[in-house]
Amino acid sequence: MLKRPVRASALRQRHSSLCLRRAFSRDKEEREAANDELSEFDNALQRLKRAERDELGDSGIAGTQIHYSFSFDVARWLARKAPAAVAIDWADVQDCEQLDELLRHLLLPSEDEYFDSGYASTREWLDIARASHEGTDFDWLMAQLEVAKPRAMWRQLYDAADIPLVWDLADSRFSKSRNVFPARSSSARRCELRSRPANVKQEIQRPLSSVARQTKSRGTALIDVAMASLATRHRETYHFNFANPDDVYLADVGEGIGVVVFGLRPEYRFPLECTMGYLILSNGVPIGYGGASALFKQVNTGINIFDEYRGSEASFLWVQVMRVYHALTACTRFIANAYQLGDDNSEALKSGAFWFYYRLGYRPVLASVRRLAGAEMNRRQRNPNYRSSNKVLRALASCDMHLVLPGAKQSDLFDEEWLATSSMLATRIIGQAGGRTRSESANAVMQRVARDLGFRSLQSWSTRERAALAGLAPFLAAAKPATWSTTDKRLTRKAVRAKGGDAEALYARLVGQDDQFLQSLRKACHHE
Repeated sequence: MLKRPVRASALRQRHSSLCLRRAFSRDKEEREAANDELSEFDNALQRLKRAERDELGDSGIAGTQIHYSFSFDVARWLARKAPAAVAIDWADVQDCEQLDELLRHLLLPSEDEYFDSGYASTREWLDIARASHEGTDFDWLMAQLEVAKPRAMWRQLYDAADIPLVWDLADSRFSKSRNVFPARSSSARRCELRSRPANVKQEIQRPLSSVARQTKSRGTALIDVAMASLATRHRETYHFNFANPDDVYLADVGEGIGVVVFGLRPEYRFPLECTMGYLILSNGVPIGYGGASALFKQVNTGINIFDEYRGSEASFLWVQVMRVYHALTACTRFIANAYQLGDDNSEALKSGAFWFYYRLGYRPVLASVRRLAGAEMNRRQRNPNYRSSNKVLRALASCDMHLVLPGAKQSDLFDEEWLATSSMLATRIIGQAGGRTRSESANAVMQRVARDLGFRSLQSWSTRERAALAGLAPFLAAAKPATWSTTDKRLTRKAVRAKGGDAEALYARLVGQDDQFLQSLRKACHHE
């Protein structure tokens, strides 16, 4: 550890170096040495002058503070996992109008007059209201919202208030310095950094030695690591906010690299697609993340490597992520949407995201863009110093890219635009069902689809299974299952129940085999 007083810039550089060493260490001794020094990093910051410490604000380093307006769901996680460490950042509060609107819903009748009198500011009123509460003003607020119902209303009111928070990391296990998932085993690396394999598609299809569904306690711990890895970087994602601790998988891809896949809690699942987030671990250190939506035989996904680890071995890691999703879903096609490539995304455009995917075998879906990409690649090969202009990069990022595995067929593709089309069909079908209310209409559609598919009774079904059928029913109705064969109906029945089961990945695999549903829904969308 640095013994003498140093400047903030030197500590930041030292921290980054240690993070890299811990994640990509050559042996156990190097990893443990880096980890030991990082675990004491908050003490090093105490030797800095206040102005120097302030320079490291929002870095996520132990001993610093995070300032951010988190969503309701991340705020709930912080209230549970970091009690007394998070407070309302009053220095950054510009307007209390929306916060006051939230607080009004917590008032008892006897408190209305004083709250609206103007005699006390919002902050002063909160100090009075939480006089006997041991935690911070944020802790008090979240304690009230945790017991109040309905939660959907509190989410809307809290998010509208856009409450700035300050999170004092101190020696928190969730700081970048300490946020590590303990690995059960470790292995020495055979080389410094690994590049993409010679045959990407073959590597994606290579079987994994282990894709293990985790216990609930380990699933919860992995969700915490994922949530913290984003929160300390002013980020959050739906996939982690609503991750299901009962539906977490950890795949060991070798030499300390693990890919964690998170299913969603049943109430937050999408009706047709199977959406799953992922976190990449290296020696237990979170180094990247993303999400994926599996539908029929395709997976739409992309990768985000954290700043500290960019350039490390992103190509290798991304191939391993695809390998894990292929193992879980048996997909034959991967899709990177235009935003991932730089369409309305300046960061992706500057980073050269298009060429990252292109080198791995992804190709633009539009023929004109494919020709442009081929011409640009020829120029790059003739002149290693050649760089595509921003105008050309924007043109290259104007459409999706696909990586197609052996055995894939064009007829297996469910066009991304058809998601909106199928949603329109769902509205039309519910609208024509004849119920007095939309709830009655939706139930009528569900009952009709249940009969058409051959479900004898729904009485033994769980609430989650019924919700899954209700969500899928309008799409299935558009596919007209009454005309299907007995074999096709049996497969679809399994997929429907899996949608409401404990592990949604099973639904992704089953619906990927359901060619009758795919082709029938494709036909319905194509005719619109």
